[in-house]
Amino acid sequence: MSLTPAFLDELRARTSLSTLIGRSVKVQKAGREYKACCPFHNEKTPSFTINDEKGFYHCFGCGAHGDAIRWMTDQRGLPFMEAVKELAAAAGMDVPAPDPRAAKRAEQARGLHDAMAA
Repeated sequence: MSLTPAFLDELRARTSLSTLIGRSVKVQKAGREYKACCPFHNEKTPSFTINDEKGFYHCFGCGAHGDAIRWMTDQRGLPFMEAVKELAAAAGMDVPAPDPRAAKRAEQARGLHDAMAA
């Protein structure tokens, strides 16, 4: 299934990253951003920042960086589509139905790739 960039942008815009991350990490407001101790590595001083306006998080200690979808795949271990479905449900959005033509093109491309690799 292919999702349009417009759908993914709308999903990211409707998702409050600080609220999403705040469910599993203690976050503190720091100006226009939020800060926390990084959940990806052990630290005592917060170096993990969350910017709701731009829709991304970044750790200055270990370099972890991403958006709401990346958070769900990295921190929760969900596959991409499951992460999108869960975020869309929370945002009150419907995931677009799969386009049969796009699925057929993807299958043909896979077949060509496999033939070239052989």
